[in-house]
Amino acid sequence: MRRSTVPALLFGVVLALFGAFGQAAPHAAAAPPQAAGPKAYAGIFKDNTVAVLDTATNAVIGKIPVPAGPHGIVATPDGRHVYVSSDGDSKVSVIDTASDTITATIEVGTMPHGLAITPDGRQVLAAVFGAGQVVFIDTATNTVLGQAPVGSPHNIAITPDGRTAYVASQTQGQTALVILDIASRKQTGSVPLDKTPRALNFSPDGKQLEFTLAGADAVQVLDPATNKIAAQIGVGASPHHPLFVPGGDMSLVVAQGPGELDVLDPAKNALVTAVKVGDMPHWIALSPDNKTAYVTNENSNSVSVVNLGNDSVTATIPVGNAPRKIVVVPAPAAQGVTALAATGSGGQAGRGTDRALLLSLGGAALLLVTACAVAFRASTSDAER
Repeated sequence: MRRSTVPALLFGVVLALFGAFGQAAPHAAAAPPQAAGPKAYAGIFKDNTVAVLDTATNAVIGKIPVPAGPHGIVATPDGRHVYVSSDGDSKVSVIDTASDTITATIEVGTMPHGLAITPDGRQVLAAVFGAGQVVFIDTATNTVLGQAPVGSPHNIAITPDGRTAYVASQTQGQTALVILDIASRKQTGSVPLDKTPRALNFSPDGKQLEFTLAGADAVQVLDPATNKIAAQIGVGASPHHPLFVPGGDMSLVVAQGPGELDVLDPAKNALVTAVKVGDMPHWIALSPDNKTAYVTNENSNSVSVVNLGNDSVTATIPVGNAPRKIVVVPAPAAQGVTALAATGSGGQAGRGTDRALLLSLGGAALLLVTACAVAFRASTSDAER
């Protein structure tokens, strides 16, 4: 065999290696921009997107298209998935927060509004306004477990023990908080109301349920033990979303009329202070350390960042047209996945790419061994001459 065969074989090895990685490259998923801190996800109602915010830099780092009218939004406790309902459609979209892509869509019925998630993260409850039902979703399989009839459900709050859901039912002439047993998916009670319920949330100990009513400039405080209204807290005009801060010594509510975040003392059922935010504030989310509140401003197209230590706005983030609900998630452990690892994770196309890559690398290794053998023979032949 001639010496010229050796460089030819080595050239073949190089080509084989380039071919191997060339086959993998077209299938590698582009990694999303990496956040420096926990990410927030805000449904941008008029843009049909979910804006992804880096809370460390207070900047939008991505937009995820979703079906028309993103309305409800919740995150799993581990921060790996965000669920988004679209009230201009019939779907709940599941976002993988590592890749910021939709990995599943779940049909739930016409016009889904608010979402709630059980404390253990195993079920998402969807208030399907148009279908007149609450739909129970298994987060392990992203399939529907069942339904419970509720007239015009709008928003949902789940007790801290994960056993009971209170649903804001907006059926005209029959407005109420409908009480559901989550395990059986059956109605166990109802709290009749004289006005339309809007949003609601439980205290961390489950002993108070704060909720708001259309046309009432006060937060209603329900005692779940008796299902009676125990107090009313006067706040700014048109209060919407109430939210307890973990620990229970502070709660918050947005007042849409004056455009403010009202800070409440749940022990005294009193207003403590008001923080001016944007126009028509809609929803509140808390940072993982509970020191910062993120408030969506529907008419200002922005999110206000509020320091709860000194009750001041530290930043205002433009996010798109008509932001409504928002959630903040901790950075999941698997968020730094490489493109090559993403290529072969689960899908048939990924597995095919992996097989092709292994075959190509195997061929390159065989060529390399052959080239070494030829080189050895050539050197031995030269020594014998």
